[in-house]
Amino acid sequence: EERFKNKESLKMNEIEAIVNLANFKRDYFLSGKSSKKILSFPKKLKKESIRANIVIRDDCVSKELIYRRLTNFAEYLEWLEIYLYPSNVSNIAKKFKARRPNLSTDESDEYKSFDQEQINIILQTVNPSNQQSIWQSEYVKYRNELIVYILLYLGCRKGELLNIKLTDFTSKNGISYVTIKRNHDDQSDIRLYQPLVKTRSRSLALNLNLKKKIDEYILKYRSTALNDELSDFLILSNQGKPLSINALDKIFTQISKAVLFRVHAHAFRHTWNDKYTEKSSVLISSGNATEAKLENDRAYLMGWIPGSQSARKYSKRAEDRRAIEVGLEIQKKFEEDNE
Repeated sequence: EERFKNKESLKMNEIEAIVNLANFKRDYFLSGKSSKKILSFPKKLKKESIRANIVIRDDCVSKELIYRRLTNFAEYLEWLEIYLYPSNVSNIAKKFKARRPNLSTDESDEYKSFDQEQINIILQTVNPSNQQSIWQSEYVKYRNELIVYILLYLGCRKGELLNIKLTDFTSKNGISYVTIKRNHDDQSDIRLYQPLVKTRSRSLALNLNLKKKIDEYILKYRSTALNDELSDFLILSNQGKPLSINALDKIFTQISKAVLFRVHAHAFRHTWNDKYTEKSSVLISSGNATEAKLENDRAYLMGWIPGSQSARKYSKRAEDRRAIEVGLEIQKKFEEDNE
């Protein structure tokens, strides 16, 4: 802060060193057990020589977490510059963002959903009665199974999942609901990086199977987590603290290794939308609903503003599939005509 007040921005070697620090787990620094020299500021400003000197790959975190950290650094430093000396804003934010790791930009991977066979494999893998379970703790087994079922059945985002509280469950006219709430700056959330609810608040109905799994988890297993009574959040760590996004990502990394294909939280949202599209097509074909009505319903269930680009994305996927089917039918017709 003092340096920004004195119009002294970070030097390139310092930026590279901070980028290097973003690769490490917090425990690596807090434990004080490592005898390695973690950080030094190289004097030379040649980018490759700097990286060669400071990059250490032990105890590293995921690319997604590194990306989030560097984004947070960039946005904070940009704000600090504007706040302290608005007439002397540098391009430091761009330098940090330019050093974020490349995440997948392959649209086919980004928007890939699970097919039914993959869903069956995932559910079998996280089933607590599975003799080859990934996890040892009974609590962790039932918690992780519930995580998968909530994401699959409700199509919610991982930030929404991690913000669900016990008080968000209600019942009306014999139907159970969970309310997804926008709760930025929740004072009861002790996580360093609070998972954000990016969508609109909404109430989602729970079917009997999902409600049963939630009740069983709360009554039999959540209470076995350490200090569970101190937190109102549904999904807790072993220590009874609200589960972090990084810990959730680690769960899906473990599942991915077990099933031998990539499993990530957002793919469940894509899968839910594909199932919704299939159901919508049947309703439209039978004349029981209009496409506009069903797309508005999709927007509500997903927490989007009606007509948003997110809703349009899934509509376009359905249109693309229909176009492919029509294209194949035309090819088949040509073959039949030539016989």
